[in-house]
Amino acid sequence: MEAIWHAYGGGAAVTVLSDAPPELAVSIQEFWPADQWDNAAAVAQLESGFNAFAIDDTTSALFPCGSPLAPRDGVGVTAERSIGYFQINSCNLPLAWDWHALFNARHNAGTAHMLWDRAGQSWRPWYFSAKALGLI
Repeated sequence: MEAIWHAYGGGAAVTVLSDAPPELAVSIQEFWPADQWDNAAAVAQLESGFNAFAIDDTTSALFPCGSPLAPRDGVGVTAERSIGYFQINSCNLPLAWDWHALFNARHNAGTAHMLWDRAGQSWRPWYFSAKALGLI
């Protein structure tokens, strides 16, 4: 597969599908069309550094899920608990979902694909990463 390099923040190179951990690469190939494989890998790399166990939890007793926080680059952000490769915000999932399942590469990639598809096959759910990568 020909490598497609994107530049972001200071010109650092973003990896492509072949650089992703094997369990993530297989999951990306399972869910996304081939023309999105490198984009999915690049988003996951920016979101989590390819760390399956990455957690970004900005929730607290004062700021539960969805509470407004300070804007970032003029964009409103809310308290979140984002999990895994694609940093899926578990605050937005149905209560019946076990957010711990998002540590599984296939579950994380499958949920990410669902979000991508529901957004009109757009990378907008990962606004800051997608913007940095030139995907939106």
